[in-house]
Amino acid sequence: MSTAQRLQERVPAELLNDAFNVFREASRKLEQQYALLERRVEELNEELAEKNRVMERTRRLAAMGEMAAKIAHEIRNPLGSMAIFATLLERELANDAEKRKFASYITNGINTLDNLLSNMLLFASAPAARLKSVDIREVIEDSILLVSGYERAGGTVTSEFEGHSIIMADGSLLRQLFLNLLINAMDSLDGGAGTVGVSAKVIEEGRGPMLVVQVRDTGKGIPAEELDRIFDPFFSTKERGTGLGLAIVSAVVNAHRGSIDVDSKKGEGTVFTIRIPAE
Repeated sequence: MSTAQRLQERVPAELLNDAFNVFREASRKLEQQYALLERRVEELNEELAEKNRVMERTRRLAAMGEMAAKIAHEIRNPLGSMAIFATLLERELANDAEKRKFASYITNGINTLDNLLSNMLLFASAPAARLKSVDIREVIEDSILLVSGYERAGGTVTSEFEGHSIIMADGSLLRQLFLNLLINAMDSLDGGAGTVGVSAKVIEEGRGPMLVVQVRDTGKGIPAEELDRIFDPFFSTKERGTGLGLAIVSAVVNAHRGSIDVDSKKGEGTVFTIRIPAE
């Protein structure tokens, strides 16, 4: 008599079947858990590979930022000399409108390069706001004066101020912020015609005074599918854009513990609303 037959004689058939069923169920659950574990291991490996790619990309960007900062400093020194000589040349040609216009092209080109270098340096250094008492009216008017070389034929820039204008902020960072927003707005004007308006006011809120600035334009507007990406570094809808302008704007707002919102309709224009604590 075989072992199985002797076992069947000693153990009731139903109990034996139940034991086999329990064993099969336990085996099935173990197989399921093993399959889940395999899938989880694969997911973790994919996450690890993605994190490694992100770390490598971050390392390369940091190295590029450091190199860009060094290059920008080296370029800025001769650029400053060029700006001085271009200004002197414009003065010498004050009585010759045609030649003075050519000299102004040099000045405008220098201003464009200087703004690009400023953006690169700010992006590489992750700006921190050094707060002190500044006149926001003066900051905005300086920015409008700097952007005058970017004005297109038929395009105008207006400003409007309400209430007191002395706040605690980093004037240098805010100038760069408004300069980028104004250049962006001027570039959006279809065919150069249209208006760019800047309004600023300080309002009282529960947590203290808040500076609210709006930059409006009557330009081409931003497509809805691109609104979520406009503040991403290196994202640009312009053929020759660097994608740093609005990224710097966002960084400066964050450095002041503020917020920025954008409302845009294609073909109707764009409104950027900036809110930063005024104390």
